[in-house]
Amino acid sequence: MKMFFQLVPGFLIILGLASCHPRPVEDLALADVAIKAAQKVKADSLAPDFFRKAENFYLRAKKDFAEGYYDSSKKFASQARMMAEKAEYRALQRQTNSKTKVLDEEPQGTSSDPFK
Repeated sequence: MKMFFQLVPGFLIILGLASCHPRPVEDLALADVAIKAAQKVKADSLAPDFFRKAENFYLRAKKDFAEGYYDSSKKFASQARMMAEKAEYRALQRQTNSKTKVLDEEPQGTSSDPFK
């Protein structure tokens, strides 16, 4: 019985430490940077579906973080980062495609390069 009372506090301390979750501050920061990078390439107009999803996931992550639901906040921050990266990639793809279409439509014999 004496050994039981010696083990219980140690077990409770270990259980308490295991239940502590670190705050997902880094995940939120990465999601925020990804959304800002997507904004720079105009993903809000070139890839609105992905960008809107990224913003919604980010807002949900911030809300869960403020309420102390760190696991949920980490999950939503990760999803926000992924959607923002997809939006950025799609926007860059569309910008590149539109530039190549303009170059392909250039009439034969004329050049947009004034130094030729």
